[in-house]
Amino acid sequence: MPTADLLLYGGRILTLSLTRPTAEAVAIADGKILSIGRERDLRILASSRTQKISCAGKTVIPGFIDPHLHLFSWASRICGVDVTSARSVADVQVLLKTGLSRLAPGQWLRGYSYDEFFLREKRHPTRQDLDTISTTQPIILRHRTGHAAVLNSAALQQAGIDRSFAPPAGGIVERDPTSNEPTGVVYELEKYLRTVIPPLSEAEFMAAVRQASEQLLQHGITSFHDASAGNTLEDYALFQRLHAEGILQSRATVMIGSDSLSDLLAQQVQPFSGDDRVRIGSIKIMLHEGGGEIYPPVEQLNEIVWQAHQHGFQVAFHAVEEGPICAALAAISSALQRQPRTGHRHRLEHCALCPPPFIEKLVETGTAVVTQPGFLHFYGEKYRSEIPTEQHDWLYRAKSLLTAGVPVAGSSDCPIAPLSPLMSLQTAMTRKTQEGKVLNEHEQLPINEALALFTSAGAWLSFEESYKGKIMPGMVADLAVLDGDLMKTSVEEIGRMTVEMAIVGGGEIKFKVQSSRFKV
Repeated sequence: MPTADLLLYGGRILTLSLTRPTAEAVAIADGKILSIGRERDLRILASSRTQKISCAGKTVIPGFIDPHLHLFSWASRICGVDVTSARSVADVQVLLKTGLSRLAPGQWLRGYSYDEFFLREKRHPTRQDLDTISTTQPIILRHRTGHAAVLNSAALQQAGIDRSFAPPAGGIVERDPTSNEPTGVVYELEKYLRTVIPPLSEAEFMAAVRQASEQLLQHGITSFHDASAGNTLEDYALFQRLHAEGILQSRATVMIGSDSLSDLLAQQVQPFSGDDRVRIGSIKIMLHEGGGEIYPPVEQLNEIVWQAHQHGFQVAFHAVEEGPICAALAAISSALQRQPRTGHRHRLEHCALCPPPFIEKLVETGTAVVTQPGFLHFYGEKYRSEIPTEQHDWLYRAKSLLTAGVPVAGSSDCPIAPLSPLMSLQTAMTRKTQEGKVLNEHEQLPINEALALFTSAGAWLSFEESYKGKIMPGMVADLAVLDGDLMKTSVEEIGRMTVEMAIVGGGEIKFKVQSSRFKV
C-alpha cells in the first residue's frame, strides 16, 4: 500500500469534480493526489514520516490558475513609482518627485498606473506637467492599462519623438493642434519605447521578479499563463531559468508574441512543448482599434492566425471592444474554413463588450473567453460613467457565455489590476463595483461556477485538464488552503479571505502567516 507524504484533513475540501465535489481529507504522495475521501479512511495511508496538517475550519481548493497576467511587466512596476493612489495631477507630481530623489542623474524615472478617470482634472498628465519635476531627467509615466504613456521633454528627446516623428503602425502621438508639438501623451507605442528606454539592471529586475513570484504563492496561484505580447523564445528561456534557479515556483505557461511566430516555426517548436513547470503557450496577438482602423490590418491578421492555426498552435487575441472582437472571430472563422480543427481552443482575452450576436459567433467557432471579473470591482465606476447604459449588460459577461456553451476562464490581468483571485471570485458572484453598484445581475455566477473560472477552467485552456485544476487522484498536488470555510462565508466577505498555504507539486509549502495557525 502506498504511503502519503502529506495528509490534509479536518477541513472542507472542494475538489471541483462533478462526481465527488467534496471530501474530508486528501493524501499526497510523489507530488500528486494519492487519494481523497473520509479522514478515517485515509488515515491508513499515513506513516511516521507523513506530514499531517489539520485544516479545521479551513477550505482546501485546487491552486488558483490565472490564465492571463504579465509577470515581467509586474516586476518592472515593482521597480518603479506606483501612482495608483493619485487623485489629481498634483498628486502624481508629488509621488514622482519622491521617486526622482532616489535616482542617479540621467536615470529614467518610471511611473506606473495613472488613470485619468480617477484624477480630479479628468485628463492625462502632459509633458509640461512632468517637466515641473525635471526637464533634464527622462521621465515616463505609463497608464494603468499599459496602452498609453506620458513622457516629459527629456524623455521625448531621447526617444526621438518630435514634430517630424512618424509613429509605427498602430501607434499614436498626441500633438498640440496649433504647434504640432507632441503633448507627451502617446498611445500603443510600448513596443517602440522598449527599444529606446534602457532596461533595468539585472539585479534590480530579478529581485522584483522574485518578489512577484512570492506574491503569486501568497495569493494561492500555483499556475499562470504569461500573456505578454512581446514574449520571445528568449523570454521563454528566461522563464525556464527562473524556475531552475528557484525564483519562480508557480507553474508557467508562456505565450509567445505573434512577431516571434516565424522563429517558433523555423526552430520547429511544437505547441505546448516544455514540461509541467514551464511550457510554451498561445500565440498572442494584440488587436486594437485606432482612428477607425483595426491593427494589425485584417489581411495581415488573417495570415498570422492561419499560420498559427495550420501548425497546431492556439491563438490568444487581445480583443477588448466590438471592432477587435469582430475581427478576431472573423480570422478564426477564416482559418477554420481553410482547415477545420475541432478542439483548437483559440481564445479571446478580455472580450469586455460582448453583444448577443458575438455569443453566437463564439459558439460557432468554438472560441473561449478569458474574462476579468475583478475589473468590475476595481474599475466598475469608470465603466458605469464611460460605457453607454444600454451596453452595461455586455460588460465582462460570464453566465450568459457559459449557458450558451462558451468556455470561460477568469483572470486578473495583473498588473493592470491587482492580483486578487478571491476578490475576483467574489465579484464574479456579485458583479458589484467598489461602491456597491451591480452591473448586470443576470451575469452573476453561483459559487461552484465562479470557483471553476479560477481553477479548472484555466487548466482546460492550456490542455492540462487531465492532470491539473481539480483535486482528484492522479492529478498534480497543487492546492491552496483558505483561512475559513468558503461555503459558510458571506459572499460579501469572500474577497477579504486570505490564502494561508499554497502547495505546488505536493512538496513546496508556503505560509503567508505563521504556521502555528495550523494544528500540525
